[in-house]
Amino acid sequence: MKQLIIGWFIWCSVFTFGQGRVDGFLKGKGNLDIALGSNYEANKQYYAGNNLINLSRDILSFSAFFAYGITDKLDVNFSVPYVSVNSAEKSIQDPALFIKYHITSISLKAGDHNLGKLNLIFAAGFSANINDYQTAGGNAIGQQAKTIDLRPVIHYQANSGWFATLQGGYNYKFEPVPDAIPFALKVGLAKAKWYADVWYDGQHGIGGFDYLGTPAPPSFRELGVSYHKIGGTFYKPINQYLGVFGGLSYMLAGRNISKGAGGNIGFVFKPAIKK
Repeated sequence: MKQLIIGWFIWCSVFTFGQGRVDGFLKGKGNLDIALGSNYEANKQYYAGNNLINLSRDILSFSAFFAYGITDKLDVNFSVPYVSVNSAEKSIQDPALFIKYHITSISLKAGDHNLGKLNLIFAAGFSANINDYQTAGGNAIGQQAKTIDLRPVIHYQANSGWFATLQGGYNYKFEPVPDAIPFALKVGLAKAKWYADVWYDGQHGIGGFDYLGTPAPPSFRELGVSYHKIGGTFYKPINQYLGVFGGLSYMLAGRNISKGAGGNIGFVFKPAIKK
């Protein structure tokens, strides 16, 4: 089980708002994971402000994600997403670079019974657009946001393989994109031959304008974006170097965001690196 936990990283949110930017697992010094995958969202409605309207946005994305253990306590993650909206607009979206540092571990016991460990982690990252992609209309790729993302993470790991990860933080976004407060919860089970989780991911957009609102937004980059999203992931290692994953997601509610269901599939590569 230890090999699977160290080798596996949760698919972050390289797929347009999905299950938190970082996970609660550390790679370990010298370990590298590379994930390649695709995600499809079929959205038939859109939250204009908090009101649902009929506006289709079918989103197909492809992503590459890299996670490397610099030390046993420090990881670095890098992701690059490519997004197509309604087959009309296509572009690399916002590459993101994150570092994740393990602050401390607390052993939990009830008498002589070991209940597992509580890990305290802090993550910091930066994402930004590298292309001048579409930001307005039903085919918008995104908001071209330049974001500093700060996240404390609390991760509980039981000896049986059960785990729970809670994270929050603050997204400072350079003007004119409004700042946001992210929060996420994930519960799962990591075994030697498989991994599964269920998750909730949310964001509260601070201020900003509403699509079709009054006053009208000066630009779509100034829309405030909030959401409540749920989903699940299943991962299966094929051998010590390769694994496959798949997942489903659904948007429960939101503000200035598409509503619908999605699914993703992909591969995780674990190349052997000489330490």
